[in-house]
Formats: sequence, C-alpha cells, structure tokens
Amino acid sequence: MQVSVFGWSRGYVGFRSTSDETSPETPSFTMVSTTSTDGLHWTAGRALDVKGLKDVVNITAVLEGPSGLLAVGQYGRVACGGPGTVDALWTSTDGTTWAPVQPPATFASASVYTVEAGSTGYIASGTLKDGVTQAVWLSGDGRSWRQVPLPKATFGKVVVDGATDFAAGYVVSGAVLGDEGCGGSRLLTPSLWWSANGTTWSRSKLAGAAPASDATMTVSRISDHVLMAIASEWNSNTQAMTQVVWVTTDGRTWNLVKSPSSLLSANVSTNGQRGLLFVAPADISGPPTIATVADDLAVATLTQTSDGPMASADSTGWAPAAFGPTGVVVLSSDGLNLWLGVPTAS
Repeated sequence: MQVSVFGWSRGYVGFRSTSDETSPETPSFTMVSTTSTDGLHWTAGRALDVKGLKDVVNITAVLEGPSGLLAVGQYGRVACGGPGTVDALWTSTDGTTWAPVQPPATFASASVYTVEAGSTGYIASGTLKDGVTQAVWLSGDGRSWRQVPLPKATFGKVVVDGATDFAAGYVVSGAVLGDEGCGGSRLLTPSLWWSANGTTWSRSKLAGAAPASDATMTVSRISDHVLMAIASEWNSNTQAMTQVVWVTTDGRTWNLVKSPSSLLSANVSTNGQRGLLFVAPADISGPPTIATVADDLAVATLTQTSDGPMASADSTGWAPAAFGPTGVVVLSSDGLNLWLGVPTAS
C-alpha cells in the first residue's frame, strides 16, 4: 500500500494505492482519493479511473493551476536508478472527482520527468520518444498539451533540468554545456531562461554562476509570485560540491542570496502564499524540523508543541508533508496516523 497527502489553496487531498496479488498472472490495483477542507475532517474515499495502467501508480504531486488540480502518477519502480517518469495524470476542479488525462501521442510516448503548475498554466519537461531529444510542453488546463520551442544558447548546448511557472511567466532551469575545444573538458554553466508565453525564451543573468565539471539547476515556487533557484556545482579538481541560491519576483532578474540557510532545498512546498520546509531528523530520531520560507528566502524554524510526529527506530516514517490553508498535515507511511499542525500566535 502507498499513501500520500497534498495541500492546496482550498484544503487537502489524500491518495491510497493498493494492489491485489492473489492472482499473480493478472494482478490488479485500486486507487482512491479523500479530501478535507481543514486537514482534520476527511470525506470517504472515491476511486480513480486506472484503466490502461499496467501497474500500481503512486501519486507523487498534486499541482494547482488556473483550471484546478493536476495529480501526477508514477510507477513505483525506477529502472537502473534513473529518474522517475510521469506515467499518468488526472485533473480535478475540487479535489474530489478526478478524470484521467489522455495526452497527445507525442506527449504520451515521451519520457516526461517534471510537471509543474502556477497561475499561468501547466508546464512539463523531458525527452521525446527517441530518449535523446529534449522537450518542453505547455498546457492551459492540464489536459491538452503542446510542445513548445526550447531555449537556445549563443555558444554551447542547452541542457534542461526542469521547468516551472508562476504569475510572471515561465522559467526553464538547466545548464549550458560548453565546447572548450583543443581536447579540454566540457564544462556546465548553471542557467535559467524566462518566457512570458512559453514560446520565446531569454537567458537570465546569474551573479555567482560559474562553469563546473558537473552542475544541475532546480527552480521551485515559494509562492505564485516568488521563485527560488538552486545550482549544485561539482568541481572535479577540488572534489567539492557547492550550492548557489537565487530568488526572483519576475523570472528575469535573479538576486543572489548571500549566506542562504542550510535548510533550503528543492523540496520546499508551498500553499501558494509562502514556502514550507519539512526536514526529517538526521539521526532518524526525534521530531522533524519545520520551517517557513519568506519571499526573500529567509528561513524561520517553527517551535512545535503537543503530540506531533516523532521519528524512532520503531516508527514507519512519514509521507511528504502537505501545506494547506490551515497548516501542515503529516501522514505516517502506513496511513494509520495523521497529524495536523496549526500555527499559533507567539
């Protein structure tokens, strides 16, 4: 059994996937959803349409866009340790009734690695059927998808790591693979591109972004008006990994964050108004660290009281925390325990 819970502007939605393997030759599975407006009172589960899927699908994200919610499903297995692909999508206007998405053939046959949403629409990135050609797709409703042109580099090759969108437009994150020539090693420069419409891209200037032996760039929504970018750069000469952090309110001008909090990561979640970090204890013992992320990426750790989630050698662990309108919902991995953290005035 797999369980998950997610927050959005009007409440919370949870999913449970179960498999029936009594007949190994024809295994079957079911997936049900449940909703709550406050994180405390939940409706009875409703079954999702899983026809055509060949294995158990886990819901790994629920994204809120202009037409409602988009649930992202992935098969549990990942071949050869590579990144997981998006294997199914469902849309909903209320979090209760879900309809499967039937994407166009070019999208369905591709390897889609990321899907994100904001008030301007829905955006996905991955590779086409050949497994090599990179691609970005846009959707206005989460159901109809169209491929759009990729960003271009004056020199070198564009490598796409992901994409997102918010009130100010669309942003593609990645790097430019240089061509040093004369037998020199090719270096990656972390990069970001912005577009108002997802068709014409302009590369952003990034103070502190330097060519590295290996580099990846992630971009995350703090709210629908603020994005955070994190470049992870590996230097093969010094054998050191460094991180550089930027913040933007318009997608074009990115400000370098000096001395960013060590808690900042691409795993920040948002309820559309602010960011939240939920970090499990390093020694797998004790309570998680819960912190808010402000528009300037200042991190404030929240003091926790009462009977909250507690990690131990005997605990089952937690599903990723959900950040919604009333607070933080944490669900145990076995689905048997749920905690609701409500902020109070200090």
